[in-house]
Amino acid sequence: MKYIADGKSINIPDEFIEKNMENLDISRQEAIELYLTDVGQMVNAEQDEMTAKAKAASTTIKNQSIKPKRKAPERKPDMVKRAMIEHLALAVGEFDGTGDITVTNIERMIAFEYMGEKYEITLTKKRKPKEQR
Repeated sequence: MKYIADGKSINIPDEFIEKNMENLDISRQEAIELYLTDVGQMVNAEQDEMTAKAKAASTTIKNQSIKPKRKAPERKPDMVKRAMIEHLALAVGEFDGTGDITVTNIERMIAFEYMGEKYEITLTKKRKPKEQR
């Protein structure tokens, strides 16, 4: 259907008009106005107000769904492991004799070189087994 609004000829699909008249129980003129407001040819204050409310509500919902980033747990220093690594480093230094020992992690790893070969010692502390019920 051709419709002339503000001196412009607008082609409105007949199936749009028929479908909205049946589904929304509105008149032909109301269906035409509905199409014109949807395509931006006609201004509807109520529709603009509802669109503004919907946009404001959607930004509020989006802001509420943003979760804060998870912080990494703060590890307590394990003084026993530190002491073990220190003693192992001293023992390897005495064995090697060169003293070229690097403690790469104060609670976990020692790296050294012996007779042209590179070695690493990693200290692992095992957890207590969970009690079975």
